[in-house]
Amino acid sequence: MGKTRPIKDIKSDLEEAKAKFLDVVKRGDAAISKYDIMMGYDADFYLNRCPILPGHIIYYRKELKEATKHGVQQELF
Repeated sequence: MGKTRPIKDIKSDLEEAKAKFLDVVKRGDAAISKYDIMMGYDADFYLNRCPILPGHIIYYRKELKEATKHGVQQELF
């Protein structure tokens, strides 16, 4: 990984990735943009054939673990 991002940004991205994954699991194709559906990228594609959504979660978890491996300094203000 390159430059370290702020922990709050990583946590935010992780939560967004989890929410998107759960949305696609719950709503299926209804959670996918019309453009993606038109291009052939449906819920099955994102969850099974090319599991990019779970991959995002794994990536952000790894990034968060790396960013917090020496502890987290509390914000003063």
